Amino acid sequence: MKRRDAIKRVAIGSMALTVSPVGNVFAQQAVKNSSKSFRYSLNKAYPQFDYFSVDSLGKAKLDNSPLLQDSAIELGGFTSKRKGDSTRYYPKDASTPAWEFVPTDKGFILRSNYVDNNVPWIFRFDQRKNHVTVLGIVPEKDKIQTPALMHLPDMGSFQIRSDQVELLDYSALRAGVPEKFVQISFPPATQSHKSVEYSFEIVAIFPEIDGIKGDPRFDGFRRNYLNTFQVNPNWMILSNNSTSDSCAFVQYGYSELALHAPNLVDDLRAIDLVKMTVDRYLDGQKGYGMFGYYADFPGTEKVQWGGQNASLDTYPSLLIAACNYYKGSQDTDWLNSRFKGLSKWAEEILSRDKDGDGIIEYGFSGNSGSWSGGTFQRPANWWDTIGFGHKDAYSNAMAYSALNRFSKLCAIVGDDRASKRYSDFSLKMKENYYETFINPETGVLAGWRSEDGELHDYYFTFVNGMAIVYGLVTAEQGNRIMDAMLAKLDEVGFHNFEMGLPGNLISIPRADYTHHDPRWGGHSSDEANDGWQHYENGGTSGNYVYFTLSALFKLGRRNDSEKILFPMLKAFERGDFQGECENGMTPDWRTWDGECWGYEGFLVDNYWSFLAVVEAY
Repeated sequence: MKRRDAIKRVAIGSMALTVSPVGNVFAQQAVKNSSKSFRYSLNKAYPQFDYFSVDSLGKAKLDNSPLLQDSAIELGGFTSKRKGDSTRYYPKDASTPAWEFVPTDKGFILRSNYVDNNVPWIFRFDQRKNHVTVLGIVPEKDKIQTPALMHLPDMGSFQIRSDQVELLDYSALRAGVPEKFVQISFPPATQSHKSVEYSFEIVAIFPEIDGIKGDPRFDGFRRNYLNTFQVNPNWMILSNNSTSDSCAFVQYGYSELALHAPNLVDDLRAIDLVKMTVDRYLDGQKGYGMFGYYADFPGTEKVQWGGQNASLDTYPSLLIAACNYYKGSQDTDWLNSRFKGLSKWAEEILSRDKDGDGIIEYGFSGNSGSWSGGTFQRPANWWDTIGFGHKDAYSNAMAYSALNRFSKLCAIVGDDRASKRYSDFSLKMKENYYETFINPETGVLAGWRSEDGELHDYYFTFVNGMAIVYGLVTAEQGNRIMDAMLAKLDEVGFHNFEMGLPGNLISIPRADYTHHDPRWGGHSSDEANDGWQHYENGGTSGNYVYFTLSALFKLGRRNDSEKILFPMLKAFERGDFQGECENGMTPDWRTWDGECWGYEGFLVDNYWSFLAVVEAY
């Protein structure tokens, strides 16, 4: 089917609406308006919103205002006046408005004039209500360039433009403060710029695909395609969410969706955020999964990477992201300038093959019973509480894809010797992959083969899907694997696909689990099963379901894939993977009966399934 990049602009009406007072004592006198796309309430005595909600698809889903109001602060000092549809804010004794709010057909304008005692116009969002992010280039900590895009996951987006102001203040904290928040501050006019203006345009940005056009089952895809992208203003790169870690081993996933995303605003593309991130890693920044990574979030436990050098999937992930940036940009100057650094990443991958069989190995043995339960001993890949070690099927699949892609870049820069080196290695990897990891007793690929030669197979859905998607098995082998995997899903009785898929279908014992706390999926004893379905030990989520969906589509098994996809799309449209549950945990991980066991509140990896929609339709 032909695909067209689409940016849907939603017109906003001016239908009056009565909104209950929110936030602080001035809200009762606020200006209130609503349409099917935008609902807001303006404070009477201070330039700010008291209610702010958007629905980019224009379906009137406007009950959530994620603004964080601090009732301890008595806001005031301004007088507001209406002039037509606009609202003006005057400081005491001023004849010129400090700020003016002007509704437009597609959003609104904030306009500031230079006056004494002016203040910035601030949006402060409560992350418990919505994990807002600002997408743009971050040249320095807590600053973001205009134009930019403010995205409210499960709600909608605003394109932000200003001809006078180049940098906005953008900050985010998740601990050490009473509430997790994301804050965007718009500077007022100054003596050098006596009038500044910010325009906000409501948009829904997604790859428009003829095969799903007008089909309401895909509304979750349209509303939330950008959920994969969250820029952390502290790390200045793409991260789990705006206030969370940046993990080196997931950058490949972001880059895959960025390739298909329309421009975010004007010339700013999602692939530019990938470049920004890859460049920082090339310049020495550390992310989770890399030796030397250290994060000190205020008020919380310090986070360090406790693995060997780097996780086995880190450099494959970064290399794929770099290859995708070039694919999406054709930026040959960048490729030439960064080729040496990218080659170091590729060589790091090859250096992990210690026995010369084309299968790379991790430094920890992966033997059952070898895990201490401490955070200083992390396993080989993203699934960092499961005892992946030594020959890891997941990381090897990623490495195969990364080296194949990088081999082509080597040819582009004219290094044919390097191109052949990496293509030969990936060919050897493919020749040995299936026999190394297939478990003849179950018919599926095991998660890892430990140093003692044992296979560790717990029906890992993501491992088997990835091997099929990346072409490490034949179609015949792939169909046999999927026959066995779907049969196992029926046997164990998991059918609630609105929650995604479990990463593994049978419980991983304590001996093969790195974290021995049941809260994180470890069992309290060798005999217990009290960690089962908690977090990564069989917990269900949207994480890595893409590979199962894509594998089934690739094998021509559309019905099997859609049985999983369509329930997930319903959940995406409802916003089921974001928020906080009654038990204080979050829905980014759940047990099979729906009990929440997550902690991020919003994890972008849950939304990679949208890539399968782009590929299949």
